Amino acid sequence: MDEKTDILARARNRETAAFGELVRTYQPFAYRLAVRILLSETEAEDVTQEAFVRVWRNIERYDPSVLFTTWLYRIVTNLCLDTLRARKRQGRGHDRRPSDDDPPSGVDIEAATSTADLVRIIRSIAGDLPETQRLVFTLRDLQDLSIGEVREITGLSEASIKTNLHYARQALRERMETEYGVRGKP
Repeated sequence: MDEKTDILARARNRETAAFGELVRTYQPFAYRLAVRILLSETEAEDVTQEAFVRVWRNIERYDPSVLFTTWLYRIVTNLCLDTLRARKRQGRGHDRRPSDDDPPSGVDIEAATSTADLVRIIRSIAGDLPETQRLVFTLRDLQDLSIGEVREITGLSEASIKTNLHYARQALRERMETEYGVRGKP
């Protein structure tokens, strides 16, 4: 039994020290995912905290045959979707505050030589995608998860994931062309 498996087993037995270790280990992953989906650090903090509350409440339901990260990502993703839906109901839309993830104002894409600048631009543009497209794009292209992992986390079919990913990438490409004058491969 490796160390992570041992920590999970101990957490499933309600050992608070082991659960604390789970939180310390996986909180950065959960938080980054939430920020990328919600584009709000404050909401991402709330979602991350709620995700670990739910993990604690339901740890005995965790199936060790599934990667813990997949289970956690599913919880975080569902909470993010709930938050996005609540925003819509309240008519808040993006409700974003400027953050380090926003592109520098007036940026010339050709002058954006660092990967960090390009990532900020892509994340900002991705914030305008429809909910499912943003989710699939974030999990697949920003979190670098496989289609199978995205399927497990979202419950979407492989075809739906690929379709949403195609439309998300197409929308991003079009925005990059119109707003920054960047042409993709023909």
